Amino acid sequence: MSAPHDAGSDETGAHETGPSEAEKLVSMLNQVARFFEAQAHEPGALGVADHVAAFWTPRMRDTILAHLDAADGAGLRPLAREGLEALRARPPKAAKRALERAGGISVGTKPGADAG
Repeated sequence: MSAPHDAGSDETGAHETGPSEAEKLVSMLNQVARFFEAQAHEPGALGVADHVAAFWTPRMRDTILAHLDAADGAGLRPLAREGLEALRARPPKAAKRALERAGGISVGTKPGADAG
């Protein structure tokens, strides 16, 4: 009689691993970038930055920025990468103001509200 099969392992008994936290965040950020790709270039990158500043936890932001540095942003869409660079270059409140000056509206907030 053979041992019961562990659903989390393959035939060799090795455990499968899912995507890393950074890979999950890359996927999430690429979804955000796809949304903003329909906008002009600067508002799109600033929109990505504003979204990350407004809705991502500090740990998520730190993880995706570390991925940008360590893995050169592997897997990120160009606008996602540019949004992270915009976020890094400007504190969240300044990114929101730059987005509004460029004609965008801070996501999840009414104009003039503080997203950061």
